[in-house]
Amino acid sequence: MVLLEDTRNKIGKHKNVHAYCVKHGIELVRECLDVGDYILPDGKISVDTKKDLSELATNLLNPQDKKRFMREVRRAREAGIQLVVLCEHGKGVKCLQDVAAWRSEYSPVTGRALLDAMYRVSVSYGVRFEFCSKRSTGKRIVEILEGEKKN
Repeated sequence: MVLLEDTRNKIGKHKNVHAYCVKHGIELVRECLDVGDYILPDGKISVDTKKDLSELATNLLNPQDKKRFMREVRRAREAGIQLVVLCEHGKGVKCLQDVAAWRSEYSPVTGRALLDAMYRVSVSYGVRFEFCSKRSTGKRIVEILEGEKKN
């Protein structure tokens, strides 16, 4: 299996993904991607990783970041690519409903406001939001992308 990683990801940022690929014989190729952080060659699903809900909140609720994020969301839809946002939050956040109880340590953003923004993007653009621990990120990326091959 070959997995493409966006060249805009800092080298070493996702050590757990790289370790998973090495352990399972997956070739990781760095390439400039139009959408997301990881995709299979000629794939129709792309995984965009977020380190936690704070990063996701910035992407969805900060006006400048939101413009950039939404351009990527629209690019995915126009290209016929399913965008999956994989949030490495951990700490009891396993599904969308868990986001409502989240509290930001650094801003007045509420979990409810973030959840509402996530639902809007999901319904309007078909973006999927999934959650995992940092330790399982590599495995989840491969599971999501391999699921595409089975369909």
